[in-house]
Amino acid sequence: MTSLRSETITSLPENSENRSLLRRGIFLTLLMLACLGATFLSAPIAVVAGDQVPFRGSFSTTHQDLFQFPFVYVTVEGQGNVSHMGLTSAFTDDQVVDLITGSATATYTLTAANRDTVVLGMRFQVTQVPGGVTFAGDYTVTGGTGRFYGATGGGVLAGSAIFTGPNNGVGSFSVAGTISSPGQGH
Repeated sequence: MTSLRSETITSLPENSENRSLLRRGIFLTLLMLACLGATFLSAPIAVVAGDQVPFRGSFSTTHQDLFQFPFVYVTVEGQGNVSHMGLTSAFTDDQVVDLITGSATATYTLTAANRDTVVLGMRFQVTQVPGGVTFAGDYTVTGGTGRFYGATGGGVLAGSAIFTGPNNGVGSFSVAGTISSPGQGH
């Protein structure tokens, strides 16, 4: 194969037209590589994973419950403090607890004072205790707005709730993990 290559190369006459074609081919190849590089550099940060930083928060909450055996549908509102967000509210209206297995899911929106948000998808296990429940599990950062647009990350969560009435109560929960560096979502 080496000899075929040398024959092919040596069989091309050295003239300005062949040199021009070779230069044009090299130019087009470099242009295509530059375009591909520019595409990757201009890709949204959400596609290019950002550095992860610690993400911690704790909330005091109130909850409203709708029992439809074997499920409980829970709406939760809370206030707390979260790293990179400061004073933050928490809200979900899609928390579902399976009373038979104790498994639960929820999507929480955390909203900072400046209206930037972080969205957390949660999965956790609920354990009944006298007068209420405890729970623990994990969360995944599924997005956000403002400085947290396209945020990623995840961690663990834990909390408890007590019933102050037949369909309501108070509680608290905390999250600890990581989030992509704030401000990288733009």
